[in-house]
Amino acid sequence: MLNCVFQGVRIDHMNKARIEALSDGVFAIVMTLLVIDIKVPHMINSNSLQELWGCLSILWPLFRSYYFSFAILGMYWITHHALFHMFVKHANRPLTYINIVFLSFIALIPFSAHLVGEYPFNVLAVSVYGGNVILIGMVQYLMFHWAVNDNTIRHEDIDPKTIQQTTIRLLLPPGFSLLGIVVSLFSPSLSFVLFAFPVVFNIIPGSLNAVEKVTSKIHSLKGSEQ
Repeated sequence: MLNCVFQGVRIDHMNKARIEALSDGVFAIVMTLLVIDIKVPHMINSNSLQELWGCLSILWPLFRSYYFSFAILGMYWITHHALFHMFVKHANRPLTYINIVFLSFIALIPFSAHLVGEYPFNVLAVSVYGGNVILIGMVQYLMFHWAVNDNTIRHEDIDPKTIQQTTIRLLLPPGFSLLGIVVSLFSPSLSFVLFAFPVVFNIIPGSLNAVEKVTSKIHSLKGSEQ
């Protein structure tokens, strides 16, 4: 029966639209699940402003984890969308499998975000969260690397500078997350700043071009000194 079903169907190329639809659905569900773990606090005196403020203050780490995670997921969704539209012309089976692994780590974010929200000063909780972001970033980079090096699925005539800039943008989140894990040994709160830095960097227009200009000037100054 299976032979009849798949007869005449190319299984080396997958439907790119279906892969994107699945990915969008997973992102939508995961980003929604982030807020479910933040419960409305129970109060003894429902009219007490001071008591409500105290309850909300206790929930602050969960809110911080929620907004940081929502921003990080938004960044990964944007880069995933750009990857499939700028670099991938056709999706094959290996790329599909890599994307599934990528989504599996995306789906872990609500757990790791709630963990670090409940235990914001626990180094292990911060490391689990940072490790989750690192795994997402590295698998997404693997997906990008596979796409640009497989001539059967990539778009033709991709600008090498675009590949270089995309590589930098994809490696920033796992790189800063690793740095955040190290910094958590001294200041867990500062780790969140490092986790969020790639999001801010990607939002600022022309940020990568500015970095490239500074880097080129440094190289030219070193060359003139020699």
